[in-house]
Amino acid sequence: MVASIGFLTRMSTVLLIQLVFRYPKRTRGCARWSIIADSLPHTLLGASERMGKTFHFGRDLLQSIGSSGVGLFLTLITTPIMTRLFAPDAYGVNAVVLNVATLVASLGLLGLPVALARQKKVSEQARLFNASVQMAVIIFGLSTVLVVVAFFNPAALPDGMSMLVALIFPFLVLVHSAQRIVDSLVTAKGLFPAQAAARIGNAVTSRALPIFLGWLVYPGTASMLTGDGAGKITHVIVTVRLGNLRSDWRGFRWKPASYFLRNTLREYRDFAFQSNVATALPLLSALAVQVVLGARLGTEAIGYYALAQSIITLPVTVIALASAPVVFHRLVLIADETPDKLPGLAMKVMLSYLVVGAVCMSPIVFFGPIIFEVAFGDAWRSAGVAASILAIPQLLAFSLTGTLALFRVTHKINAWFGFELAGTTAIVGGLVLLPPSSNLITAMIFLASLKFVYNVLMLAGCMWASRQLTDFHR
Repeated sequence: MVASIGFLTRMSTVLLIQLVFRYPKRTRGCARWSIIADSLPHTLLGASERMGKTFHFGRDLLQSIGSSGVGLFLTLITTPIMTRLFAPDAYGVNAVVLNVATLVASLGLLGLPVALARQKKVSEQARLFNASVQMAVIIFGLSTVLVVVAFFNPAALPDGMSMLVALIFPFLVLVHSAQRIVDSLVTAKGLFPAQAAARIGNAVTSRALPIFLGWLVYPGTASMLTGDGAGKITHVIVTVRLGNLRSDWRGFRWKPASYFLRNTLREYRDFAFQSNVATALPLLSALAVQVVLGARLGTEAIGYYALAQSIITLPVTVIALASAPVVFHRLVLIADETPDKLPGLAMKVMLSYLVVGAVCMSPIVFFGPIIFEVAFGDAWRSAGVAASILAIPQLLAFSLTGTLALFRVTHKINAWFGFELAGTTAIVGGLVLLPPSSNLITAMIFLASLKFVYNVLMLAGCMWASRQLTDFHR
């Protein structure tokens, strides 16, 4: 098991190094990047020009949703196997570790992938991608240092976390960062067919490998985390190969350079702070929910909550999250070319997502406990009760996934930060008021109420942002 983890870690590191840029040695300023990029006929320019000619909203939208549909199918047929193979405690620890890894990757990249996804200028894409990869290398190193410290002090590990799980953590941070960076570049270029294929590869690997390891090696958290990491490696590899990106990036260096990073972060300071924190706040809120549930009800309750969340978010993943990059690209084009049409398009997007979300959530709301008991076994009926309660605010979250990009489209980063901070404060602050004697059902009703308030607040902010468009030139 340890050998396989080591192999995956080395594989992901080599892949990350191959994907990055080699920028010129210390220059006196970052403006020279435009000259360098324009002088390289075989670099990102070619890929960017191809993007502009191949983007097709309807086709890319259907491909994105269709690829996630494959992931939905795989999840539906493999989850009943996994719930009989892995205990609720394993699900709980797995959910906490993945949330922490995602949070570290999000905060550590300092919002640079967010800026990259919005950037259409080729030289700036190269610069932001290079800076993002260098930050990923830094946070991977820091995570490794923390694991080494924990190795010599096992008592410092949280309850339920083994040393093997801790050893996997830096690997997860690295691959989560790599996928985030590559997906941002794909969004900037409009290479959605490659991203759609990558989602299928990710789903196949991340579902099949945990079952294989859990069956033949050990049915624990480490097997589940290894599968998730391997799925993200597959996602990156498929995106790079089908997007014809590897040859464009050959010859760029990956080692962090303080001078270059400092100048890039200074210029993109809005993304480095407000946007970065705004992106991380929902992850922090999700982690806070798991910590409170674990403290009040134990890791088994986290496992029930994690399974319930994974099922009710499937429609979000298949439709809303899969279509969000394509919708974002469309919103950017409208904002740049006909900004007066942006509010109307934003309202149509929100209402469309709400209608589809209502259709998808209705079976869970009315028949959640029965569905979970039949599909996953009697032991998971409590997770079905939690899912039926949480599906109500999830309807609004369905719409929020596609419309949240309006803050980035209109460059209202400070407002995005403010709305996220208010919503996260409401959830985390409300969790503090959860009575210590609460059972799982009471906790889920309380949490659903808090999430409903958060989603209403954020949707109102998105609609406000669509009417506050300002010119932004870089």
